[in-house]
Amino acid sequence: MRRVVGKGVVELSGAELERLRADYDTILIDVGTGDGKHALATARANPATLVIGVDASPDAMRRASARAAARPARGGLPNVLFLWAAAEDLPSDLDGVAGEIHVLMPWGSLLRGVLAPDEAILGNLARVAAPRAGLLVTLNLHAWQPPVPEVAGIAEPTPDSALSGLAGTYQRAGWRLTGARYLSPDEVEALATSWTRRLGSSRGHLDVLALTGTRSG
Repeated sequence: MRRVVGKGVVELSGAELERLRADYDTILIDVGTGDGKHALATARANPATLVIGVDASPDAMRRASARAAARPARGGLPNVLFLWAAAEDLPSDLDGVAGEIHVLMPWGSLLRGVLAPDEAILGNLARVAAPRAGLLVTLNLHAWQPPVPEVAGIAEPTPDSALSGLAGTYQRAGWRLTGARYLSPDEVEALATSWTRRLGSSRGHLDVLALTGTRSG
């Protein structure tokens, strides 16, 4: 596994991950972590959780990974690490480790992967999840205003249409969808992503749709 630490990339072995896991109650994987703000905030709020931010762009994670690697007295967080990997090719050393998976405001192929009938990305997320692991997917509905290429041909989801239209796809990939609802501005703020400030003005509570689920089996 390729771990991003500031400007560098180092190899993290499966054995090293196992040693890290032993110090924590559970693991949360933030797939498509981007600049890592959500991963940092989650790790800070949950010291008993090992948070793993994963993104296909190492450059996006460099600042957050450097902050996490600092000494605790200088704001470092030993319970968060950042891995360079695409959602389509998550490291096999992560198989079955996550007690919770977050996919927040996905873009590009990751957005398409959580919406389209292609189950490859959803199946990859299921592969790294433990049985009954939780899933949170939040969709930035500005992607449909006007539609970006990744959502071409896909109607903007509502809570009802998401549950009825996506449940089968998620089930086949190993997930059971349990809920879909719009988030309030306060709930969007609590996600602590780089999108938070950009979503506060145009559509109020209709900016973000949250899907929740659990790993079946």
